Amino acid sequence: MRKMKLVTQINVIFTIVTVITGLVFFITLSSVVSSAREQQNIDQLNIYFEQIKVPNKPDSEYNGYAIYRNGLIQLPLSTNYNIITGRFPSYTSLYNYYLVHWSGQVNISSRNDESYVTQLDYEGDTFYFIIERDEAQNIVYIAYTDDDYLEDIPNEFTTLIQISFISIILIGNIIILIWSRSTVDRIKLLETEVGKLGENDYAIPIEIEGRDEITDLSRAIERMRQEIEVSDNIKREMLQNVSHDFKTPISVIQSYAEAISDGISDPKEAEVIIQQVDVLNQKVKQLLEFNKLEYMKDPSEFEVIPIKDIIMNIVDNQKFRTDLNFVTELDDSTYFGVRDNFYTMFSNIVENALRYAKTTIKITLNNKKLTFFNDGEPISDKFVNTRFKPYEKGNKGQFGLGMSIVQKTAQHFNLSLIVENVDQGVQFTIEPL
Repeated sequence: MRKMKLVTQINVIFTIVTVITGLVFFITLSSVVSSAREQQNIDQLNIYFEQIKVPNKPDSEYNGYAIYRNGLIQLPLSTNYNIITGRFPSYTSLYNYYLVHWSGQVNISSRNDESYVTQLDYEGDTFYFIIERDEAQNIVYIAYTDDDYLEDIPNEFTTLIQISFISIILIGNIIILIWSRSTVDRIKLLETEVGKLGENDYAIPIEIEGRDEITDLSRAIERMRQEIEVSDNIKREMLQNVSHDFKTPISVIQSYAEAISDGISDPKEAEVIIQQVDVLNQKVKQLLEFNKLEYMKDPSEFEVIPIKDIIMNIVDNQKFRTDLNFVTELDDSTYFGVRDNFYTMFSNIVENALRYAKTTIKITLNNKKLTFFNDGEPISDKFVNTRFKPYEKGNKGQFGLGMSIVQKTAQHFNLSLIVENVDQGVQFTIEPL
């Protein structure tokens, strides 16, 4: 099936809606106009009727009359009896019909106590009659007309409606065409700009002028472009740092392995190789953990985790490996997430504290608010602002993925993470958003 352009779709829809709405309006209005014109015919017959009572009888192309005294037709006779001759072949038949069907009837609309307005349909034609009886003189006045008056009086209102209806469709389609072309051109421009994102490495901003939803969409895409650009820069920088980070231990391992192989170095120095392998293993674990956080999306794996158990497990694993004093004040608060990820996040914070603390590491958990305090030197503002950047160096030149893993884990489980300098130390604060 051939694809229809958006401009064409908009114009077709507008035309269909306009035509349907217009037809309903036109049919309804035509009925109202028809009733109004019928009343217009009766009104002119009323004027004519009042004139037939005077000595100088009126002459009308559209109306006729008959006057009966004591049941007999009076002179002068109307010159327009031919208007109703198809229905009433003689003046007598008109009067007899009046006697049988009109006199005393209650289903005809009343002009006054002795006068009636009625209508008859005969072989597709409509006739209107005004009848009045003068009881004092025993006179009956009958005025009549058909639809010739309306046929000769132009229906200017209906013609105006038709012209207006056609004008609405034409002008509306022209306006819609101009607007839709402008809108579609902006959409095509946005499509072109989005298509170029990959070609220019997300470096060129997207700018679409306007104050509508298309502009809002372009701004949203621009924000996405900026995020992708930042993410790509971080990934490129991270790849360089990972390469450099792995290069040193690999070089050491290669050097010692060649030295041992050539008999230059003592085999006992293989311990150095083992140490460097441990370093590499730790770095690989961090890299895998960081990468796993990028794809961990399934909330069905989440569960309620007692945080106290994880913290005490980490403290028990570390407290005999250092002379630092661990202080814990932990309630029974829980977080909703994955135990292994929480363990890795908290372990990275504790290992960071072990690196900088002088004497004490204090961990507090109160009403879901978890704090890690160490009495080390204050951290620089630069690190506070860039603490989550992969491989950002700390005060002592340490760098890696630890803090980035902490940040990404907190984001994934909807936790806030604050790092700040406090009195006599540094504090990490974690709590649900």
